[in-house]
Amino acid sequence: MERIGDMGIPLPPVEEQERVVACIESKTASFESAISRLEREIDLLREYRTRLVADVVTGKLDVREAASRLPDEAIVDENTEADALDDEVDLEAADEEVEA
Repeated sequence: MERIGDMGIPLPPVEEQERVVACIESKTASFESAISRLEREIDLLREYRTRLVADVVTGKLDVREAASRLPDEAIVDENTEADALDDEVDLEAADEEVEA
């Protein structure tokens, strides 16, 4: 272990390290921008869903006609079950918001 600790680690010059970092940052900037936009869109969709649920619960939005057109049985797959559990938690939170 002592021999390994005494070994030097070869590093490129600082200028080259800075160029590598700048190149990586420029290549990933578009990804970071896209991620930021998508995170904002997700937040807006969640806000819209919460508002929609609140409007339905309080009766500001009538969904009886749309509900009558739904199929009697829903097709459920593995992903839908996990999403349904997430939605239940979100609906409970929305209900609590409306009551508050």
